[in-house]
Amino acid sequence: MRGRRKYEKMNIINVENITKSYTGRKLFSKASFYVQENEKIGIIGINGTGKSTLLKIVAGDEEPDEGTVTTANHIVINYLPQNPEFDPDETALEHVMSRVVTSQLDEDMRWSIESDAKSLLMKLDITDMTQKTGELSGGQRKRLALATVVLKPCDVLILDEPTNHLDVTTIEWLEGYLKSYPKAVVVVSHDRMFLDNVVDVVYEIEYGTARRYPGNYTNFIARKKENYDKQMKDHI
Repeated sequence: MRGRRKYEKMNIINVENITKSYTGRKLFSKASFYVQENEKIGIIGINGTGKSTLLKIVAGDEEPDEGTVTTANHIVINYLPQNPEFDPDETALEHVMSRVVTSQLDEDMRWSIESDAKSLLMKLDITDMTQKTGELSGGQRKRLALATVVLKPCDVLILDEPTNHLDVTTIEWLEGYLKSYPKAVVVVSHDRMFLDNVVDVVYEIEYGTARRYPGNYTNFIARKKENYDKQMKDHI
């Protein structure tokens, strides 16, 4: 009897051989990056290496100077930038609903989404949903932006420093949410514990390239040390 062929995940986003420069400084030089269905990717690197720029390119908010970005058919991407924009005159609930609800939805669906939105905002400690976003603290705005991006269905969730301005309780909620999230996640974070608890792939941005490591952050550190030790041994 023939053995069953192992299921292979499909690449849903391919970034190939991209080059990107800002004010004469080259961030990427022939860098490649891919996202497979359902995987949780953490992007790391020292400040200024282009992590946020890579997210913008993957999300379609920026174009590379050279190279290609290809997405699978009908892929929906939700993107949370590091500094989300708000209409200061919108209430918290209006902010969520205006970005999650489309004009094609019937009244029953709108009611269901509004119910889910209120429940999630309460869970994230945004209890006054009539408060204007311009009156919210930095932490409240970050939680509001998170609620908005996770409520809208998508295939790839892209998050830039999502734990900034969040308290421990909210970070723990986010970790649990992302671990059980059934779609792909791409996240930039300096929070090593968060990366350890969430991701199963790490990309390190360094010297204009993106190198892929399987596993969480702790596994990345171990693999990085192995590579360094081998290089040192080879040069003896």
